[in-house]
Amino acid sequence: MTTSAMTALISASIAVVGACIALYAARGNSARAGFDLARALYDSLTSEDTARSRSNLEFYRRSGDCGDGEKAKEAMDHYFRLLWRFEQVHAGRQSLMRQRRINGTGPAVRFLDDMIGWHVREWANRWLDIRSQIEAARGERVDDEHSLDTFCQLLAAIEPDHWKRPSLDEAVAQQKESRWQRERGERDRAAGTPSTRT
Repeated sequence: MTTSAMTALISASIAVVGACIALYAARGNSARAGFDLARALYDSLTSEDTARSRSNLEFYRRSGDCGDGEKAKEAMDHYFRLLWRFEQVHAGRQSLMRQRRINGTGPAVRFLDDMIGWHVREWANRWLDIRSQIEAARGERVDDEHSLDTFCQLLAAIEPDHWKRPSLDEAVAQQKESRWQRERGERDRAAGTPSTRT
């Protein structure tokens, strides 16, 4: 083997080792960033603002009293604030899940699931009770299809066999059907045709 061939082989080997080290370092940085995101998502779920919403909703639920319209409106504000917080957690978790093969964020997802699992399970037990109390007080349905659907997806990912999951999924399915019927009726009225589902 000539000296130039030997030099080229050594240079190529060094380049491959350097690329492997860079890839390992990048993956390590991504994994650390994944844990940072997981901690930030957990922090947002246990923040003072979120705790205020959780407490308000828990007192509302335990009171068993639908309350006046103002009390129900306040409960509904907290209801959506907490649902949206879970929606943010779900979005962050999805981001970590989609990076897990390339960036090694699988351990961060497992860490996040361990940290938020209790919160997700406990609120799965409560949503429908609180929702029905708000609806009774306001005399109208709560339109939470998309946010509740996102919570159901988070629940399915963390606790697929949770006993309340079928009821929550059914609440979302009813809203989807109702929205579909409403939109179909609006389209049919605009087109001047009768509304029938096929």
